[in-house]
Amino acid sequence: MKSYLDLIPISAKVHKKQSRMTRICIVLAVFLVTAIFGMADMEIRSQQLQEIKKGGNWHVLFSGIDEHTAAMIAARPEVKFSGWYTYLGEKEEYTLSGKSVAAVGLDKNTFEEMLPTQITEGVYPTGENEAALTVNAKSGMGINLGDMITLEHSGSEPVQLTVVGFVEGTSQLLKQDTHALLLTTEGLRSSIPQEGYTSQYMVQLSPYCTMQKVIADITKQYGLADQQVLENGNLLAVLGQSDNNYVLGLYGIAGVLFIVVLLAGVLMIAGSLNSNVMQRTEFFGMLRCLGATQKQIMRFVRREGMQWCKTAIPLGLGMGIMVVWALCGVLKVLSPGYFSELPTFGISWISILSGIAVGIVTVLLAAQSPAKRAARVSPLAAVSGNANAVQPISGAANTTLFKIETALGIHHATSSKKNFLLMVGSFSLSIILFLSFSATVDFMHHAVRPLKPWTPDLSIVSTDNTPSVSNGLLEELRDHRAVKRAYGRMFAYDIPVKVKGQERTINLISYEDYQFTWAQDSLIEGSLDEGAQKKDQVWVVYDSESPLEVGDQLALSFGEVPKEVRVAGVLSTSPFSSVEGVDSVICSEGTFRELTGERNYTIIDIQLSSGATDEDVDEIRSLAGPDVRFSDQRAGNREGRGAFYSMALFIYGFLAVILLITVFNIVNSVAMSVAARLKQYGAMRAIGMSDHQLVKMVRAEAVTYAAAGSSVGCILGVTLHKLVFEKMITSHWGDPWQIPLGELGLIVAIVMITSLLAVHGPAKQIHTMSIVDTISAK
Repeated sequence: MKSYLDLIPISAKVHKKQSRMTRICIVLAVFLVTAIFGMADMEIRSQQLQEIKKGGNWHVLFSGIDEHTAAMIAARPEVKFSGWYTYLGEKEEYTLSGKSVAAVGLDKNTFEEMLPTQITEGVYPTGENEAALTVNAKSGMGINLGDMITLEHSGSEPVQLTVVGFVEGTSQLLKQDTHALLLTTEGLRSSIPQEGYTSQYMVQLSPYCTMQKVIADITKQYGLADQQVLENGNLLAVLGQSDNNYVLGLYGIAGVLFIVVLLAGVLMIAGSLNSNVMQRTEFFGMLRCLGATQKQIMRFVRREGMQWCKTAIPLGLGMGIMVVWALCGVLKVLSPGYFSELPTFGISWISILSGIAVGIVTVLLAAQSPAKRAARVSPLAAVSGNANAVQPISGAANTTLFKIETALGIHHATSSKKNFLLMVGSFSLSIILFLSFSATVDFMHHAVRPLKPWTPDLSIVSTDNTPSVSNGLLEELRDHRAVKRAYGRMFAYDIPVKVKGQERTINLISYEDYQFTWAQDSLIEGSLDEGAQKKDQVWVVYDSESPLEVGDQLALSFGEVPKEVRVAGVLSTSPFSSVEGVDSVICSEGTFRELTGERNYTIIDIQLSSGATDEDVDEIRSLAGPDVRFSDQRAGNREGRGAFYSMALFIYGFLAVILLITVFNIVNSVAMSVAARLKQYGAMRAIGMSDHQLVKMVRAEAVTYAAAGSSVGCILGVTLHKLVFEKMITSHWGDPWQIPLGELGLIVAIVMITSLLAVHGPAKQIHTMSIVDTISAK
């Protein structure tokens, strides 16, 4: 042995049991950070994929620039890819087979690199007279590869084009039942008069540059006005390249939460190291007897902690990476089409580096206090073998209010101020972490709306918003093998009514059984039980400006004879948007037909079965016929479902990890506290204290830590929850902050129950050990 530091591996083997909990604490601290940062990285990747699929992989568009300026921009080292994006002006209406069509001109490389769609059949156009159509034109217009199509405009000559390919339609195009035509840049410019199109220069920047700085530099260098520069704000935000104050505020909140996570790790490891040192007072005293200085003892403790990191950090990293892989796999199962590009076994270097850094930093920080404690051990302590000889007793336990065992438990918890503050801080930080992150649940429900039960996959809509869609079509659709359910609504707009002596205007909408069932969850006043039976009942959608209440009689002016209905209830939400100054009123189909005399539907919504194919959708489109608008909302639903799944897994994964760490931290803290006082417990058993009394004493000690930690954690946690809520939600959506009573009750209950249950392990250990073994425990 060349150095006293060579004793570290020998000591590790001898004191393997005492150091086990400390090593587990290091593993969990690294796991916590790796999992959280890995899930954050996963969420950012999924959000980037979503934004690219929605709007394309470009960062900025420049308008009104010439070819020379475009070439100069393309030559900049920060520009990864660029190309022209030309499209028809908003006032230029071109038609294809009588239907309005959007036309875009861009070259193949630009299309493949920066647009969110891809060729599904055929090839991308290369010639000036070639075009690719969105795939819904194939089924909706009966167009096939190789067909000649005519692009028409009232003010210019028709343009003959050859269809060479079909591309995916965006969710917005499919929902609106419109078509898009893709040509080369030169093809569109040669086919359309110059005043009929607009050209923009699309730029994709390097991810390693400061994008805002580059955009500002280009704008200044070429004297561009603000109107000539359009940023892809959503994509820049998820890339962390936005100068939006709200986004910057979110990053600030993330920084605060990171500091809380770091403190939680430091306190958890520090508490464990402190107990570990207390158990080895004799060992450090012996080192002092052999001539080790205080500085050497401190170095010994720190080096010992780093020795544990060699195995603990890789294990914590592995556990964190496995959790991230599992969540990525779940996302791909829940929404395979949307997250197909998300790597199942991807490596998040940010999470790995953060885990390593936090493991090392937390051990070094956490070792400071125990190292000083070990260095203060005198050689005399080695001879006495009393681990607590260095702790002066300031006063006896207070037995006025409690029995002796309970009073001793409280006294043990509070006798050492440093240890008490450390334990309280460790308990309270778990609560602070949970309450802070729980605010992100409210953020998720504001930022990403989950699909409602009534959300359709397909809609067949009247072109003029009148009840003109045949009710016989609904029966045909219900019998189709690919249809899970189909339901219709009839609309009557801008109906004058008289209520309470006032003149009002309403939109009347019919519901059938499915919709009345779904509306039950949004009923805030009245009843829906007799919705389908009584033909004089209606329900209003809540509007703060509306005077309509339950029990009001509405006199509707249909024809010459007014008809009256009664308001039976108020609904908080509905599937359709409201119009300012116009009340939305719901009724049964029977009531609607009796009031209006109409028999057909304005819209039929369709929810498809899980095995429905594109061919089934084409069949349904054929059944609907050409005289309606066919809205395909599947792509939009996938986007919404994918966004909600990814954020929900991210946030609830955070909370689950925090709860697991909380439970373990409490169990570990109680176990370490008992282990540090085993000799005291042996002495108490020797003078007549029963096992039952010892268990009650340990339970009182654990409850003292839990109660104090819960009090501090709730006060600081609620304060931080308010800060996070106001920064993330109130500042953006205006919702006022409220005390999170549910979250408070949950985390405090978990802390208190875990503290009580954590006593069982140490109690069993005390019970099974003999008095002699307990007194001589090392």
